Amino acid sequence: MELTERKLKILQAIVTDFINTAEPVGSRTLAKRYELGVSPATIRNEMSDLEEMGFLTHPHASAGRVPSDKAYRMYVNNLMDKYELPTEEKTRISNQMNTGISELKTAIRHASEMLSELTNLTSFATYEDRSEIDLILEGMTRIFAQPEFNSIDRAKNFLQMVDDRDHLTKALSTRDEGVSITIGEENSTEIMADSAVITATYHIDGRYVGKLGVIGPTRMNYSEVMTLVEYLSNNLNQAFKVEPNNIKSLKQGDEDE
Repeated sequence: MELTERKLKILQAIVTDFINTAEPVGSRTLAKRYELGVSPATIRNEMSDLEEMGFLTHPHASAGRVPSDKAYRMYVNNLMDKYELPTEEKTRISNQMNTGISELKTAIRHASEMLSELTNLTSFATYEDRSEIDLILEGMTRIFAQPEFNSIDRAKNFLQMVDDRDHLTKALSTRDEGVSITIGEENSTEIMADSAVITATYHIDGRYVGKLGVIGPTRMNYSEVMTLVEYLSNNLNQAFKVEPNNIKSLKQGDEDE
């Protein structure tokens, strides 16, 4: 079965609508909210095809559909619009980041706190401290504001995941360099199969230090969250006042390895 331009347009609308509402999406809803140029009956037929192709699932006792992990991957790779941070938001972030903190861990924690606040998701930062890899977690309760985590099983899985700190640290610190997005079962550990993770590599004074990112439901606003993760990671250096002693300690970590 061919993934036509019309199917892609409908799939994009479904993912967008579900991200915004967290409610299963029906053909009539799509016809009313989006200019798809076809009737609800045609949309319904296309949705049936998309479900057969593995892009949609059909929740029990619901007439609507929800995106699968496969749909989110298609959306992230090919369908989502790039989110541009407004100038005033960039200024606000830069002002908050430019704190002149002289202790590296404090600067990293500050950036992670800001990321959690801006995305309303659980954020984290890994950082290399000589031969050790440490993990900072912020906003762990924020994820429970997401309707997906009203489920006791999902909430329990999330708490088990963050409780196993060594395993989580390894899973997050060994992610791909640059900006990386893993969705649902793409994650390296089964307990994260209900979550999406976005990370970006960050550097201090040109030296690789670790990764900054968020953990959230697969139904997250990928474009906006990815932009915020990337922007904060690129500007983390502003939060850290690089003094001669700090530069020496960063370089010393490389020499000791």
